[in-house]
Amino acid sequence: KSFTEDIVVEILLRLPIKSLMRFKCVNKRWRCLISDRGFAKLHLQRLKAGDITPSQRIVKSSPLETIDYELLDGGIGGDEGSAGVKHREPRMDDPSWEPDLVGSCDGLVCLAVRRGFLLYNPTTEESRNFSSSDLVLGDDFFHGFGYDSASDDYKIVQGDGSIECQVAILSFKSSCWRRIQIHQESHLAVYNRGVYWNGSFHWCVVDESRNKREAVIMSFDLSEEKFHQVLSVPEVDGDIVFEGLGIHGANLFIYHGTFDARFEAWIMNEYGIGGSWTKLFSVSTEGIPGGELWLIPVAYTRSGKIVFQIDVYQMILFNPEDNTYKNYPIQSDNNVESAIYVETLISPSLGCEPLRI
Repeated sequence: KSFTEDIVVEILLRLPIKSLMRFKCVNKRWRCLISDRGFAKLHLQRLKAGDITPSQRIVKSSPLETIDYELLDGGIGGDEGSAGVKHREPRMDDPSWEPDLVGSCDGLVCLAVRRGFLLYNPTTEESRNFSSSDLVLGDDFFHGFGYDSASDDYKIVQGDGSIECQVAILSFKSSCWRRIQIHQESHLAVYNRGVYWNGSFHWCVVDESRNKREAVIMSFDLSEEKFHQVLSVPEVDGDIVFEGLGIHGANLFIYHGTFDARFEAWIMNEYGIGGSWTKLFSVSTEGIPGGELWLIPVAYTRSGKIVFQIDVYQMILFNPEDNTYKNYPIQSDNNVESAIYVETLISPSLGCEPLRI
């Protein structure tokens, strides 16, 4: 390698994804370099080590769209009516089937489709299909998508919440499903999408062991492939039912607000058994159409506003300072699911090879 090439690589690693996508057209050498899996991994590591917020977007389903939520809050890069919502649509074997959003990790979005799963990078528009497992799922099922750092591999997980929990795991490197059985102390009311964070999926669940019912936070570690009870929910006054988990910055948070005039969230201070919680915010939802139904906090802007998904049909940008809001200009087929994803060059293809420059 020449010194000049080293400098070029260092410069390119510091650029945003949109610039890198344009620079693929400079020449064949730059195209090969920017398309290299090792370069994509180094760029992601650099991104995570700095301020990742400018690269974060919202991805939503029905139809599949991406949203630059900072731009829609008046951020730098254009006015909110320009390119705030960007439509991306991967090719599917059966386009009539409405995909379910399983999760997002490192810029890859996982969708459950008719006969399996589709892995998609909305930024590069690369996609890859995986067949479904033969696991029979009951009412209390769960699924998730994330990265296992121990094996440097991405995994899709499906399972149920029964005492003799059946779990199917797909490794992207092997493209094969494995089935394991995990004995639980009690039935766990785990369902749908877990929040991926720090190498594990997390759910707020009802633990029925020891002859009592209490809400706890369970995790499924992708490296160990085991369940753990990692946290108790916040101790609060009144009869509160916690509805979900999310990520705020580098921390886990928990929220409630369904059928109530207020929406409240707590952020975790310490991870693990004995961890403590601090109230993140408590805002009135009076005046929000549908606010008494199902509110999901999706993202938080630099100015302190909250992006809420209302039930399964609408998204708004809410200002907690004066309790005002504006509707997001999204398309909706009345079955909206949403998640945060990061713009990266990570490819849905297998593995990450060493950098070749």
